[in-house]
Amino acid sequence: MLTHKDIDNTNKIEAMRMALYNEEVLYEYETIEHQYLGYFAAAGFLSVMLWFLYDFSDDGIDAGEAIIFGGGGTIMTLFLIFFASADIRRVYKFTKNGIVTEQADVVPEYAYKCIRMIGRVGVVVCLIAVVFVGPIAFIGAGASALLSFKLVNFRLKPMLFESLYFDESVIFKTSKENYIDITPNSPLFLSLDSIFCNKDNVDDIFNTLKEFYPNGHFYEVEKEDDIYEHEKFKEFLHPMDQD
Repeated sequence: MLTHKDIDNTNKIEAMRMALYNEEVLYEYETIEHQYLGYFAAAGFLSVMLWFLYDFSDDGIDAGEAIIFGGGGTIMTLFLIFFASADIRRVYKFTKNGIVTEQADVVPEYAYKCIRMIGRVGVVVCLIAVVFVGPIAFIGAGASALLSFKLVNFRLKPMLFESLYFDESVIFKTSKENYIDITPNSPLFLSLDSIFCNKDNVDDIFNTLKEFYPNGHFYEVEKEDDIYEHEKFKEFLHPMDQD
């Protein structure tokens, strides 16, 4: 548990952060945050591509245009559906000194396989272009070539975040959004800023936090905006100098 005496002790803070990954996990919670914006973007993008396809049809459409607008539009639409609209999965692991958070998009493995296959096809096309056109082909398609090579190894890579318990913190739970905010009474970002919960585990997570923040200040509000208007949040957001 960090206190105000540890604020300037960067060596201790970093050592504790690194040690979190080897500590015993005492509690573990999984939450899912649903995303919908990508579906609207995909519908809009596909509509634009179909409109271009229809508009050009008056003058006749060759095979190249059909591939660009039809194939390209379909690929981009699928990308927006699978990746821009992917739910966010978070796993919160509580240890004795802090919380380790694993965050990753919930994307089917076949979607990654599809992207990797597109990358392989792009690599082959670029190599064929070099054989028949020469190295100058990379000048016009350099970006495509680099992207193709990168897509070959495209796969899920979860992000990791760590946060340490700070002795004096204020913790809010919103009943409307199932959201928990943690703000330490410190000028440094030592503790988790927020926890996205599900309706079925928000109370369990809130009660678990009470165990690890014995000197914490706990409040329940209706919605997230109420947090920022709360007197205690404003006090801890701009902490006074500590002795």
